[in-house]
Amino acid sequence: MNSVSPMALIGVGTAGCAIAHGVCRAFGSSIRCLLADTDAATGDTGEPFVLLGGDRLSGRGAGGDIVAGRLAAEGSIKAIDEHVEGLRLAVIVTALGGGTGGGATLEAAKHLGDLGIPSIVFATTPFAFEGDNRQRNARGMMTMIEDAANATFFLPLDKLVGDTDNMADAMRRAIDVVAGGVTLFWRLVEKPGYIRLDTERLRHMLSVAGRGRFATVTTQGHNRAEAAVEKILKSDMLALSSGPVTATLCGVLAGDDLLLSEVGTIADGVRSAFGGLSFDLATVNDEATFSGRISVVTMLFEGGSRQDAEVRPGSVMSGRRPKKGALSVGPTGRGRFKNAEPTIWHDEDLDVPTFIRKGLSLDF
Repeated sequence: MNSVSPMALIGVGTAGCAIAHGVCRAFGSSIRCLLADTDAATGDTGEPFVLLGGDRLSGRGAGGDIVAGRLAAEGSIKAIDEHVEGLRLAVIVTALGGGTGGGATLEAAKHLGDLGIPSIVFATTPFAFEGDNRQRNARGMMTMIEDAANATFFLPLDKLVGDTDNMADAMRRAIDVVAGGVTLFWRLVEKPGYIRLDTERLRHMLSVAGRGRFATVTTQGHNRAEAAVEKILKSDMLALSSGPVTATLCGVLAGDDLLLSEVGTIADGVRSAFGGLSFDLATVNDEATFSGRISVVTMLFEGGSRQDAEVRPGSVMSGRRPKKGALSVGPTGRGRFKNAEPTIWHDEDLDVPTFIRKGLSLDF
């Protein structure tokens, strides 16, 4: 792993590793990357790789079982420690609905938090045709991951590709779309700009980030700034709302031909459309990559449970988590209701379903 960058990309599960590998190909060898999966075959791409649950699963994968994925990660997650030494921020890419992506992503975010490393999670959620079980698995893990990570972006696959694509093209394009979006975000943080968004500035923003919405657009030609704003306003990904916008990050990536008026047009358009208590703007000037075109990264944060987070020395606000207990498959966190007074009886929170309190697994 590159020891220079304070930010690392971590792919979890087979699909998450494929997304991370796509980002590495697009960004170049300078990216700091780690792949983690229960399937040993995933480690053949050349990036640093950690096999999760080797003793338990023997590198054969979790078989779509979230409990198996969590148990595998719980028993081996410390293997990532040597790869994250000195890290200031982790970006996790994954896919929910299956075993490793759902189960191990939660454990990875929790472990990074314990190490004082804030995390951003980009997670795809299943196509509607994949069925109720995978949809239910994904929904069950979303709240738990939201409690463990500093910022979460859940990206429905149905919104990422068109329904006219064949299956092979749809799956490939979904991975490429997410990888492309994360690559633009990576350039926004790692490349120089007139208005910098470095890791430390991003860490500060993440202290109250919570669940968010994420989209990227690219335009070129005459009136490209106005065209970018129009595409942003029409984005299906930014229309996915689970709460009001509390903060907005707008990143503009362009070449040396970027005009001050274009930055103003984009910033004013995004700010007026989405509002929020705070608005942050960042720019990247990269002539070799963006000559003649503009790419805009929009991140809308909805705050949530991390607004009452506790601060640990030497780290950003890491948030309160439920006490570590028996493994469960449901949402053990209180999510957006964690500020409500719990119903406690004999040291048990009766607002948490019985099967979760007792550590029982259910057949989906």
